[in-house]
Order: sequence, then C-alpha cells, then structure tokens
Amino acid sequence: MENQGHFEDLLDRLEKDALEMERTGDTAIVHLLFRTAHNLKSSTAQAGFTTLSREVHELEDTLDKIRRGKEQWEPTSFDRVTKVVDLARLSILGNLPPDGPAPVAPPTPRPAALKWGCELSPEQLSGAEQALAEGQGLFRIEKLFRNGLFEEVFLALPVMEDIKELGTLIALNPSWEAYRNGPDEQVVKLLFASPKTSAELAEVLFDPLIVLQEPSAPPGKPGRGPLRFLIVEDDPTAGGLLRYILSQHGDCVLCESGNDGIATFREGLAQARPFDLAVLDLFLPDLHGTAVLKELRACEAGTSLLEAESRCLVLINTASRDLDQMRQSLEMEPDGYLLKPINVDFIMGKIGALKAQRLPAG
Repeated sequence: MENQGHFEDLLDRLEKDALEMERTGDTAIVHLLFRTAHNLKSSTAQAGFTTLSREVHELEDTLDKIRRGKEQWEPTSFDRVTKVVDLARLSILGNLPPDGPAPVAPPTPRPAALKWGCELSPEQLSGAEQALAEGQGLFRIEKLFRNGLFEEVFLALPVMEDIKELGTLIALNPSWEAYRNGPDEQVVKLLFASPKTSAELAEVLFDPLIVLQEPSAPPGKPGRGPLRFLIVEDDPTAGGLLRYILSQHGDCVLCESGNDGIATFREGLAQARPFDLAVLDLFLPDLHGTAVLKELRACEAGTSLLEAESRCLVLINTASRDLDQMRQSLEMEPDGYLLKPINVDFIMGKIGALKAQRLPAG
C-alpha cells in the first residue's frame, strides 16, 4: 500500500502514547493521542476504510472528552485505544502483531504534587490549597504548543491575559525555560484559581476548561453573611453618626486610629469575613489616611479580593477640599469621597449598590 508507512507511523504513535498515558497518568499525553486519532480518522476515511474510520471517530470523541476534563482516563480507555490499533492493523496492513500489545508497566505512584494534574513545587501546591481555603475554584487549561515562541510572546498569549483578568495563575507547567529547552511539541498546563464559576469562565475563555473544583462561596451567592462595614474615624461625633447609619445594614466596627483600622481589616481577611465598605478619615492621630488606604490595598493584594465586585469599597471621609490632598489619595485607589458634613443619601446609595451586588436576592 502506498501510504502503509504513514499508517504504521500513526498506529505506532497511538500505541506508544497510550502505554505512556497508562503508566504515568499524565493528562498532557491525551492531547497527543487526540491529535493522532484525528489524523488517523481523516486518513482512513480518505483511503476508503469507512467502518474503521467510524471506530476511530468514536475513539477521537472519547479522547476529546478526557482532554476537556469531562471524563477520566480509565483502564478501559487504554483497552479502547489498543482495540482500534489492532483493528486498523488488521484492516489496513492485513495482519496483527504476533504478540499483541506490549505489556503495560505498573502505574508509577503519583506524588501529592500531582493531585491537580500538574507537577507543582511546594510553594505552588501551597498556593492552590490557599486559594481553595479562600473559597476560590481551581481550574486547568492545557494547550499543545510547538517550540520556538519568544518568551514575551509566550507569556503574553491571550489565554495568559484572560487568566490574569479572571483569577490568579498558580502554575505554568512546564515553565518557560523547560518549554524552550523541550521537544518540538509539548502540552503546556496552566493551573489557576478564580472566584468565578466554570460557567462564567467559559463565557470568556476560548480554550477547553478543565474544572478541578468549583468555587465554594462565589461573591453574591447564597450562604454569605451580612455586609460588613469598617469605620476609621477619631472624631466621636462623626464616628458615632456613621456607626448608627451603617449598623442598620450589617455588621459595623469603629476604630479610632489608623493602626487599629489596619489590624481590624487584616483580621477580617484572616477569618474569611472581609469588609465590604470602609469609611476612612484622612487626618488620624497616628497615621495619615492615605497610608492606611495603601495598607488596606496591600492586604487585599494577597487574596482573591482584587476584582471591583469583591474588594472592599473605600470612601475617604474628610472636611478638607484640598485638591492636592485629593490627588495624592487618588493614587491609592479610593472609591469615592464623603465630604463632611456627612451626606446620608450618598452613603445609602453605596449600601444599596453593595446589597444588590453581593447579597443573594430575596
């Protein structure tokens, strides 16, 4: 047969990769199996092997579900591949291997670092566990790449930008250095955490999404407690009025110094009870309000509370109308100014927006 060498090469590759997948459990190999099965399906159809092409098509569909995380690789998956390989050899080459498939080596025990489908360093594994403890979901994307991309192109791929917008990249496996020095073709795994559900992610991400664990408590979903408010204000009159207003709509804590406000804010994050709204005076007895705001944003930077819909809303409460002072505080990303005397309608508008965004309907 004119294309016999081509078919033999495809079948040898299928068999070899299936054995490696069975031995290691490395899901990256499924992408190679899928591509080879796709090529074999096209080649058998063009050569007129209609029945065999249908069998290969069914195998391709199964491998596609596995690479997308919809099904798991099972011992029957290996049997399915070898059955197609044997049928193809009988149909195309006119003979079966005399000894059948090569014996399968016992599965290699998989270290704990592979529990999320990637080889992870202790720091990366800790990052994944921390994200789960914060209620985020854990997801993986796998892409088949040819070698040769420049580093700036590799690290600025659209999928990388999407992950930055949607969550936090935990691991790139293999790393850029390993990819650069690796084979001509390899699968790169992107493990990331996100507070968004798989359905929300699928609306943005083009690549197949493997769902490892859904978020346990997405923002605005049933099960979260009341809104939490933090007031950092040393003026008893202003602080008392703010506490009276805010405590009618959620839990409210009043701190009379900047350091107490920062410590209380950190404690809320550590207890997984972050504040939704902070009202911050600029002129405090120990710290300037801009320094406090900088610390609050730094505290959030190490958590999942980076998106506008989940981070703490910070309002600067001041009697000063100094434009230079306002410009300085703007660099710390406040969400608005509450000029004294206190505008109750303005605060109520912010509370109403927070309730609509973060509390379950009804």
